[in-house]
Amino acid sequence: MKIRHHHQKSRPWFLTVKLGAILTAACITGVLTVNTSAFANTFDSSTNTSIRIQNPQDWQQVWQILTLTGYVHLVYGTYMGRYGGMHTVAAWNIPVPQALQKISNNWGYSPYNPAFRSGLIQFERADHLLNRRGISRGRVTPEVLSALRAPIPKNRFPFQWIKVEKSTHPEHLQIWQVSPDPQGKGQWIYRTVVNTGVMHSTPDGSWPIYQRLAKTTMTGKFPIAVSPQEYHLLPASDRSIYHGYHVRWQHYTAPNVHFVNYFYDGRAIHFYPRKGYGWPQSAGCVEEPYQNARKVYALLHYGDIVSVMGHYHRKPVKLDRAALLRKKIIREIAASKAS
Repeated sequence: MKIRHHHQKSRPWFLTVKLGAILTAACITGVLTVNTSAFANTFDSSTNTSIRIQNPQDWQQVWQILTLTGYVHLVYGTYMGRYGGMHTVAAWNIPVPQALQKISNNWGYSPYNPAFRSGLIQFERADHLLNRRGISRGRVTPEVLSALRAPIPKNRFPFQWIKVEKSTHPEHLQIWQVSPDPQGKGQWIYRTVVNTGVMHSTPDGSWPIYQRLAKTTMTGKFPIAVSPQEYHLLPASDRSIYHGYHVRWQHYTAPNVHFVNYFYDGRAIHFYPRKGYGWPQSAGCVEEPYQNARKVYALLHYGDIVSVMGHYHRKPVKLDRAALLRKKIIREIAASKAS
């Protein structure tokens, strides 16, 4: 099985693939070759089911199994640089955008890796360990280990990456999809304008979707910026320093929130009615217009990876010539009075 990644090197470099107990060392130029012969007697590629698997005991063994059965599309390698330093690189067996390649290089080989957790959640869904409205955190549980000892159902879900971009104006969301076909090609399939959270309440990072609800009621606290003087007059329970801002916390209840995809600590991609979209307005969620949210909800699945990237920059307002002339006159009048 060959796994290609985007950052090609013109010179060979020594690389060791981290795939649990499967370690392949090779001198390569831009192509990572993973030796799966060690698992040839445990996996039937024609049926995509487990035939004979030793009892998995830890997350490394689970990563092996989920990689060979199409739920995880990522392994990690280390290579020695020109001056002897060791570097880690993410090697995908599917085409991914450069932005995803870049951030996944830093995810690391651990049970908290977003791609590994994504595969776990999709396996739970396929094996009916996770019901329609259930919640999964993407962890190796006794139920998962038990299910992996039985024939493994084929992963029928496409790989999907949701990129939430805060640094461009307007803020937007894009969906990258790779079909489950072994020769599947990647492509951007949808884009929509969105709102993220005020005061950086939608943090940067990558997480898998862990719960999906067609409709729900949301409750929480919304941060409202206040002056330092007002801040000190508030009860301690209603105030805090939040991301460098003095804030007053306002409780809210939002019933009938539609098309909800939870991805991190109560934050979700969902519909919410606003007069406009494209800049921070929420308490931390990623908000969409109704029809766009409906479309996104139909496209997404449990386990899809959501990456929030960048920082919002307010678009400069372009003044017309009349407005500029007025400002100039006002400055001249003020200067004449001062003199």
